[in-house]
This record gives sequence, C-alpha cells and structure tokens, in this order.
Amino acid sequence: MAEYDFIVVGGGISGLLSTLALAKKGKRVLVLEKSGHLGGVCRSYDVEGYQVDTGPHIITRLEHGPLKELMDEYFTTKPEFVPHGKYYVRMHGKLKPFPWNLTAWMGFDMLPITERMYLIKTLISVSHLFSSDPTLKEKSVQDLLGTGLTQDTKNFLDCMCGFMTGGAGMAETPVARFIDAEKYKTTSNGIFDKIMNVLFKEGAADQTYPVGGIQSITNSIISSIPEHMAEFKTGEEVKKIDPAGKTVSTSEDNYTADTIIYSGYASDLPKLVENLPSEYQAKLGKIQQVQSLTLWLGLKKKLFENQGSEIWVGPPHAWVVPTSNYDPNLAPPGHQLAGFGFLIPWESDVKTQQKNILESVYQSMPGVEENVEMTHFQNLVPEKAAWTVTSEFAQTKTPVENLYLVGTDTERKSMGITRASYSVKNLLNVLKEDGKI
Repeated sequence: MAEYDFIVVGGGISGLLSTLALAKKGKRVLVLEKSGHLGGVCRSYDVEGYQVDTGPHIITRLEHGPLKELMDEYFTTKPEFVPHGKYYVRMHGKLKPFPWNLTAWMGFDMLPITERMYLIKTLISVSHLFSSDPTLKEKSVQDLLGTGLTQDTKNFLDCMCGFMTGGAGMAETPVARFIDAEKYKTTSNGIFDKIMNVLFKEGAADQTYPVGGIQSITNSIISSIPEHMAEFKTGEEVKKIDPAGKTVSTSEDNYTADTIIYSGYASDLPKLVENLPSEYQAKLGKIQQVQSLTLWLGLKKKLFENQGSEIWVGPPHAWVVPTSNYDPNLAPPGHQLAGFGFLIPWESDVKTQQKNILESVYQSMPGVEENVEMTHFQNLVPEKAAWTVTSEFAQTKTPVENLYLVGTDTERKSMGITRASYSVKNLLNVLKEDGKI
C-alpha cells in the first residue's frame, strides 16, 4: 500500500493550492520542495526593515475569478485585500492614467492621434473578421497592425504585450491574449461584444493587493490545510519520478503514492521521468520561459502618491508597484517601498542589467536617487511559460498513468497567481473525471 494518496512535487503556489484542495477532500498528501521554503515566487521577506515580495504582484480577477472560487471553497482563513486602484503610464517624463475606455484613449496624447484612431479602427475591423476566420486569434498583434507605426507606438504596444504574455513583444503576442483578458467578464460569445468591453470598460476594478504582502496568501493556504493530512519536506530535490511504480525519489529518500502531481517546470519532466513519448518530449521542449529582474527601492519619503501601479514605457519597460501604499507596515514609518519589474533576455549579464536598470529608474523619475536608502534585486522566472504565437503549453493530463501536471505552464489564461489558480481548477476537474477524488 502506498504511503500517501498524492505526492505533490513542488511547493510553489500551484502545488500548495492543489495540496489544500486535496487535503480538504480527505486525501493524504506529501509535498516535496527542493528549496528551503514554500511559496515559490509567492513569498515575502525582510530586507533592511522593508518587507519585499518575490517580484511585484497584483491579484487579478478576484471578484469572479478562480482564486476567489478556491478561497470560498477551501480557505479557512482568507487574506485581506485592498483595491489596486488605477494603472498609470509613464512615458517621456509624463504620467497619465491608462486609457481604459474609448474617450480616454482618444485623449491619450502620449501617442499620435492618427495612430490612436488607426488602432481603434483595427480593433473594430478585427471583431467583424473573427466570425469568418477563427484562426485570426492566433495571429500576432503585429500581423494585424502592420509595421508602419511610429517607434513610440511600437514601444507602447511592446510594453503592453510583454506584461500581458509574460515576456513577448507584439510580434509574438497572439491576439487571443487580449480577448482572454475580457472573456471571463462577459457571458457573450460574440467577439464584437468582447472588443467593445475592451473599449468601454471602466478599468481594473477587480484587481487587488493583499494586506501583509504576497506572503499572506501563502500563509492563508498553509494555515487552511487540515492538520495531519499533509506533510511538507523542504530541501529535498526530486531526482526521479516513476509513475508506474508510484514512486518519487529525492536526494534523501524514496516515497510512494497512488497519484503523483508535478508542479515544477513541465519542460524539465523528461529529466525526471524515463521513456516519455518522443512527441510529448518535443512538445514540452517548445515551452518558452522568460526571466525577470526586480528592483526594490526603500525610499526615505513617499514619492509615489497615486493609489495604483505604473507602467513605464521604455525601453527598458517596467511595471512599478509601490506596495507600501497598500499596506504602510511593509515599510518603516514615513518611508515608502516600491518594486520595479523588468523582463530581461536570458543571454544578458545580470550584473550589467542591474546597473542599467538602476540608472534607468533614476533617469526616468527625478528625485528618486537622493531618497533611496535600500536597494535589493531579485532575478526570477515569473511565469513557467510565456504565451506566444509559437510557444506550447503542457496539459494537465500526461500520457503516463498516475502522473498529472499543474502550474502556470499548463494554462494560458491570465497571469501569475490567477493563472496558477486556473491550473488548479483544471487539475481538480481532471482528477474527478479520472476517479482520483
């Protein structure tokens, strides 16, 4: 008889949410995590009196999305959330609210009026073409818009695409990513209705930040897991997975379970599981990832006054979240904490990127440098898969019996914790269909 009902490989947010749901269903779960901590890129820690998150985070789709559904069903203790506020665009020294609706877009003078009108007309034209050409949504944003745009407009669109997909510019971003952003908000199946929702909506009303930092979500998950139903082993790297033998081997021991859930990088699965079908290995090899560099600045006084985050159009492009605006306890009294997220190429030298990024921040926002008292960098992989026109995603169900996948490389919808939550919902549905729960 197996020691556990389930072994979850990986103690990131996807693995923890899966463990919580399974334990609440009465299943015995073992979680194996190679690092010394749980939460993956959903953690917070102290740096010189400031509490930084692992990268900048804002929780999306909280009003009706998958994380809320999981919290309502499984959480015993829930985090407290604060409304995100507005998105602002910083470009050429100007700061303006993001143009969420048609009226605001037409007044968004950071881009030429002729190109603003062209983009609107293109969106409306595309909405009529979708019904006759279902493959259109897989085309890139650049395919639809062409290459005759000014550099400012290209930079703006590249910036938006990069942070919507996890790293792709408009030449690689599928149109479907932007349709997905609105899909969950409307029951209409009409593309035109979805496009109109993009044009006329009021903004990111269902986006929030957790009081206490992103760690509060991880803490709520762990504290909600029933006692004696889950066991956690950190500092144990999985070396081999044998689904047929229902065994997982680590650097320390061998463990058995009826079902194995892998929440690590799906692209690494061939290193752990022998004799995977060649076609499956090839698909996993097409999963694309990006790396990010986050700069945290501890400021002597409050410089970011707005309730919301900023999108800095470069290059380099950045997403700026002043987290202490949501929870003043994340910084010393009277001080401010802000995280600056950048996407960087894999082949780049991280130290050089750190120097360039710091200089870019100081140049983009006068007054910052003389108020900095803490700097802290993080080199992370924010998403296990970027959504591009050429990339692949893994599926929850593998071609191997007793082995399932969960995580942000098994689901295209949304980003970050929300995408991870979608993947957990998918996993639970598949396990139920297969009679595992």
